[in-house]
Amino acid sequence: MAIGAYIHGTPIRRKRQLVCRVVAEQAVAVPIGGDPADQGSVYTFNESGTTLWTMIEAGGSIADLAEYLQHEYRLSGEQAAADAMEFVAELAEEGLIEPA
Repeated sequence: MAIGAYIHGTPIRRKRQLVCRVVAEQAVAVPIGGDPADQGSVYTFNESGTTLWTMIEAGGSIADLAEYLQHEYRLSGEQAAADAMEFVAELAEEGLIEPA
């Protein structure tokens, strides 16, 4: 799905065809079912990505992600919004999320 489908305040969620766990403070997502091309794919997230992923799983919006980034890393609102959109764009490109 194109990133244009994700509006700054729109809640997002992980695709249902994923198994997700946090192991050693790192989120791991594995696609199940669905597209055979995804079989065997494993996605891992660093500490920041794990926090953002957890926020998405809890129903957070891109605005929520940006707010976290702004406060946690003392970014400008503009930079935090850009970073949140980039993270969401990467997840969307990999087919890991969808609009809620």
